[in-house]
Order: sequence, then structure tokens, then C-alpha cells
Amino acid sequence: MPAPIPFPADPAQEIRIPVEELRPVIEKILVKNSMFQFDAKVVAERMLEADLYGVPSHGVSQLARYIRAMDMGDIDPRGRVLTLTDAACFTVFDGSRTVGALAASKGAEAVIAKAQEQGVGVAAIGDSQTLGAAEVYVRLIAKSGLIGICMSSTGGATVAAPGTRKGAVGNCALAYAVPVRDRHPIVFDTACGQESWGKLRHLSRYGIKLPSDFMFNEYGQFTGDLCQAVCMIPSGGALGFGLSMLCSILAGPLCGGWMPIRKQRRVDAEDSQHFFLALDPSKFCNVDKFQDELTNTIDQIRALPPEDPDTPVRIPGDRGAAWYEDAMANGVPLHSTVVEEIRELAEKKKIPLTW
Repeated sequence: MPAPIPFPADPAQEIRIPVEELRPVIEKILVKNSMFQFDAKVVAERMLEADLYGVPSHGVSQLARYIRAMDMGDIDPRGRVLTLTDAACFTVFDGSRTVGALAASKGAEAVIAKAQEQGVGVAAIGDSQTLGAAEVYVRLIAKSGLIGICMSSTGGATVAAPGTRKGAVGNCALAYAVPVRDRHPIVFDTACGQESWGKLRHLSRYGIKLPSDFMFNEYGQFTGDLCQAVCMIPSGGALGFGLSMLCSILAGPLCGGWMPIRKQRRVDAEDSQHFFLALDPSKFCNVDKFQDELTNTIDQIRALPPEDPDTPVRIPGDRGAAWYEDAMANGVPLHSTVVEEIRELAEKKKIPLTW
């Protein structure tokens, strides 16, 4: 199987902007595009969190896309997230085609409240839009001392099944976070395909040539051209396909939506669905023993001999924690093309910039 492509970092192509200077600009652009101030604040925060934790493909770089989708009517900037069903342990929402980050934030808040009371909280969100980076929502759940799981299905069938080179399931997002006492949480976030499409578009900003061993064009031929690619191999072969099938079901028909292969329209014209699960360890077991087991296990894993002495053994979440510290101290690293897109939007909407 092809190796994952790391996120690039190139100071020559990037501009660092302090988060406190970037946040109000993003909020103002969204408000100028008819969003309510509170909603704009939530969406801006989720986008910035993606950048702060090292997922720039799903952060501020998505702002121009969201604005275009609003202008085309694919996103309703004033849509209200509606509660369809509210029970002791679960809630079903209609996202009303508002910005996905808004609907997903409400879903995360709902499962936190349910889990703190009942031990388990579940939320199914239909008729939504892309939520950005799935890990920012499970991080929200973990901050409340809960285990968080998120699955999200956006767009059509762009991941092949074993035995075919045609799209069968979605390139769904799957993320989880587990709080760890006195340490950063364990956080895992992945696409079920070999790479996320957003990450591939982000790589193209850096002029990185994509390998031609995991994407297919419409004729089922391998291609390294992102413009010709229509689907890709699943991550880990049958493993990624099986995970995507589960995500496509839970963040699909269970939310009142379609399976990816049944979707026919372009990505932003189709709706997205999200599934959240939160668990309160204190309702299941002795939470101190639970945390002792986690910390002891993490210490044992870190103590394992590394293949490369200069590359220590990592735990899921280490990279994001390091990226966060760097971005908070030195500014959020944005590719110059992303900065230019923001400047153009700000100029068009007559928003002054300090950078």
C-alpha cells in the first residue's frame, strides 16, 4: 500500500498570522455574508482549531469555498439547526444546510450533555454540510472528560471497493479522542480513503507532485492528476473500505441521508451527515483506575525502542499538540495563496486588515 503523504511545511511559501488577529477577520467575513454574529464566531473557532492542531487542509483554507457555496445557495448562512428527536441518550438533528461546523458543534454539545447525565450520548445530524476537521469536535468532547467519536460523510462515492476501480463508498472522516489525566488527549483523525481530498488540494498549493499509485480517473486508470481523479483506493485496502462502509451507514441513512454511491450531485450541492458518540468513563468504571491504565500504557509505549533514534515513538495526538504550541507561539502558518484569498474576501467586503 502507498505510504501516507505528510502535511508540508515550507516557511518560504507560508505567512504566519497570530490567531487573535486572524479570528476577527474570519468572523467579519462570515457576518458580511449574512451569518449571525454568534454563528460566525462558532464557525471561525472551529476553522481556526483545525489550523492550530495541524489540519490546515480543513481550516481557514476552506473559507473561500464556504463563501462560494453560500453565494450559490448550497449553504444557508442563516439556517437553524432543528431538533427532530430528543430522547434520554440520543438526539436527531436537521442541519438545515447551514455551515457544517455550526451543526456539528451543536451535535458535540448535545452528546456531551447526554453522556454527562446518562453515561452515553449519541447525535445523528442530517441535511448538513461539510464540518471541516472531524478531530476538533472530538477534542471538544474530550475537554469535558468524555471519550468522543465522530463520523462524517460528505459527497459521493469517491473510494473504491476491493476488486473494482470505481467509487463505491465515501471518503468518510473518522475521529476519536480520549481524555488523559494531566496530559493532552489521545486523538486520532483519518479519512477512510488513502488520503482526504481536502489534503490533496492543500498539497497542490505547495506544488507537490502527487504519486500516481492510489487515485483513478473516470476510465479506471491510475492518475497523479487531481483534476482527473474521481476516486481512490481505500486506506489499508479492505480495512479502509469496511470502515468507510460503517461511517457511510451511521453518517448516512441513520441520519436520514443517502449512502454515498446513491448521491449524484456535486459535493457542495449534496448534503452531508454527521454522527457523534460520547462516553463518560466515570459511569462505566473507576475513573482513576481507568486513567492510571491509560497513563501507564502510554508511558510503556513511549519507552519502546524506536526504529530511528531521532524519531521517538508517537502516540495519536502528539503531532497535533506540538503543532498547537508552535502555532500559538509563532502564529498560524497559512499558505500564501490562502492569505491572498482571505485578503480578497476582506477587500471585497470592505473589512480592514492589520496584516
